[in-house]
Amino acid sequence: MAFVAFLDTCVLFPTNLRDVILTIAEVGICQVRWSPDVLDELQRTYIKKAKVDAAKAEAGVSYLLGIMTDAFPDAMVDRSYYAHAIPAMPNDEKDRHVLAAAIASKADVLVTANVKDFRVPAGFCDTDVQHPDDFLCYQLELAPQEFFHALEDLASNRRKPMNSVPGILTSLRKTVPHFASQAQTLLPDYLP
Repeated sequence: MAFVAFLDTCVLFPTNLRDVILTIAEVGICQVRWSPDVLDELQRTYIKKAKVDAAKAEAGVSYLLGIMTDAFPDAMVDRSYYAHAIPAMPNDEKDRHVLAAAIASKADVLVTANVKDFRVPAGFCDTDVQHPDDFLCYQLELAPQEFFHALEDLASNRRKPMNSVPGILTSLRKTVPHFASQAQTLLPDYLP
């Protein structure tokens, strides 16, 4: 059974990072979960940071959310499964809904770039908290051949400079530098 990863908004917002994680989920390397709260926050962030007018930003994010929910119909964790647990979460108050949803979804890992906001006492839950850099390195180690083929498929649907696996890895250097470096090193072993 594939590793279950609950994705925080900060992992879904950077386009290239989101696309890589969702692409490896599409091929079954991992499974993904998110909540209505996470998607609402993604929508607000997308509109706030868009370099287009609000109407175009709203249309763009609605389209994105539609694609995501269509591609991963089992990813949504219903708020009724975790809302009652939010106040009991020991992490940063603004992110309690994320941890509660991750636990309710029985995720193996909560993937977030804000690891410091998810410090919990040892033994509090079975859900591990990982930075996307660590998460992607681990997924690459689990299934390198499938991972590189997934990246190759992703690149085939992109324009320059993202139309190659090296281009995708270069785009990820700032966000997930260890993964980008590790994947670049392994690339010749798996792709011609």
